[in-house]
Amino acid sequence: MPPAATGQAAAPSQVTQTCFGNEAKDPDRIYMSAKDKNLHELKETSVEMLDVIGIGVGPFNLSLAALIEPTPLRALFLEKRDALFWHPGLALPNSRLQVSPLKDCVTLVDPTSPYSFLNYLALHGRLYSFVNRRNASTSRQEFIEYYRWVAGRLNTLRFSEDVTDVVPFRDGYRISTNTTTYLARAVVVGVGVEPKIPPCARSLLCDTVYHAADYLERQLPHAAEHVLVVGGGQSGAEIIEDMLTRSVPTQITWATSRSNLFSIDDNSFVNEAYTPSYSRRFHALPLQQRRDIVKGEMLTSDGISVNLCNRLYEMLYERSVDGTLADRFRVLSSVVVKGIASHKKRWRVDLDEIATQRNSCILVDRIVLATGFQPRTPPFLEALLEGACMEDGLPVLGPDYAVRFSRHMPGPIYLQNQSRVQHGLQSANLSLVAYRNSQIINSLLGRPFYLNTSDRQMIQVCSDTSERDAGVVALRSTRQMLGST
Repeated sequence: MPPAATGQAAAPSQVTQTCFGNEAKDPDRIYMSAKDKNLHELKETSVEMLDVIGIGVGPFNLSLAALIEPTPLRALFLEKRDALFWHPGLALPNSRLQVSPLKDCVTLVDPTSPYSFLNYLALHGRLYSFVNRRNASTSRQEFIEYYRWVAGRLNTLRFSEDVTDVVPFRDGYRISTNTTTYLARAVVVGVGVEPKIPPCARSLLCDTVYHAADYLERQLPHAAEHVLVVGGGQSGAEIIEDMLTRSVPTQITWATSRSNLFSIDDNSFVNEAYTPSYSRRFHALPLQQRRDIVKGEMLTSDGISVNLCNRLYEMLYERSVDGTLADRFRVLSSVVVKGIASHKKRWRVDLDEIATQRNSCILVDRIVLATGFQPRTPPFLEALLEGACMEDGLPVLGPDYAVRFSRHMPGPIYLQNQSRVQHGLQSANLSLVAYRNSQIINSLLGRPFYLNTSDRQMIQVCSDTSERDAGVVALRSTRQMLGST
């Protein structure tokens, strides 16, 4: 069989049969002779070249693993933690998923997959009960259990494998972990996000100054504490609700740079922005136009659920009726935290009012930073992207999420959750996770294994009538990403 064209995965490789005497060896691992510890001299007879390795096992790469399962691709997924976690510090009792549970690992591209949320409900005896609730949403906790259920059914996941290095090696990449080394023709990086910490707080993180991601992993606020929650999004609102529902009479200040506590823009027309055709059209726009759209559509992804907004308002109203609200709760809008300093075992927080430029300060006992998240960029990824084409400081990605390099690379590198300005807000949430991974799989195979079954959009632009098939565009894009001639 001739080699695959540059940028495509070769046909699924056969496991190399190696004789190790009477000792059974794991075919998923690479072994070196005792005399030669240099990885560059790995004996070819002991190496299995996988078609793709995914780095990180969160919702995005979990979806990829589930969708790869029925394909001929040989794949492994490596995760440094010992199990699948999804923001455990924010798994609050009342937290809800902000998207439809049908935007699970597989349903929107493979509705018959055994890894769907509906199949999970059916096998757990809750499908009819879920439908009878007459509520299309689900709790974050239930979706975490769904993800763990999917992970438990896949045999391509490897936990407690911390990737330390990824370098080109022959016709693919050498992926080194804390335990062993793998080879693969392509790599999909899905290492998730990390807390976004304001500069004035980075050196002060401790048991009483921490990010919202650690909320449930810290000691909860106790009586007589004055707690400052910074951030007017969903995470901040959920933490406020959690503190208000506890019996401890904590004093709370909620500060946000926004002019109000805005709810998520979740009407049916707005959600057209979270469809494959919109994503493809967005990707083809000039950079500045893409930036403007992301800014203008931020509340379609980064607002507070309407039900939560209304629950919070009702709770505060009832406290105003019984007289317990005064001096116990306040919201400060249009302010930014400019400084934090220790003051007599408390924290002095300097605030700037955006509209008036006036300064003020408050004394608090605890600070919870609900200031969002940013893509994680581990050292191996920084090194890997040194030869990437950049666009305003960001790696250029094709429609199939492959990185474009200025030099020839032995195989494609795909990035998950690193392309908000390249592909739109959908790249950072769950809405198009199945579609995105179907495009990666089609690109790896060099053919459309998963068909483009986009619905007809209710809101159209003139260019929609000439939109080209996404699979063809993605395959051509991968060749361009690799710098082939």
